[in-house]
Amino acid sequence: MKNTNTSVLARRVRISSDYSTPPYEAGWATEALFFLQVEEGHPDLTVAAEISPDGIAWVRRGAEERLPAAESIVALPLETFGNWIRLRVTGASSDDPARILVHVNLKG
Repeated sequence: MKNTNTSVLARRVRISSDYSTPPYEAGWATEALFFLQVEEGHPDLTVAAEISPDGIAWVRRGAEERLPAAESIVALPLETFGNWIRLRVTGASSDDPARILVHVNLKG
């Protein structure tokens, strides 16, 4: 039987520039699914997963997903990622900020 875990990586964080969640150690898992939810009005956002061997140096992994201003939630799957993962969100600015909530669901 597989184990599963859901964690909050960002809760109601107001962003006005590019943002990355804190590093999350997930080496026991074989798959991850990020969820980005946005409150109220927000600009078009782009999300991408990043992986790291040490939680310090990061490289993008997998495809980007877009979250249009008319929608409030997007999911981004990630497989084959090693030990450290995080989500990067771009598109917010000081003129057009966003308030975000990020979850990660892990299975392994």
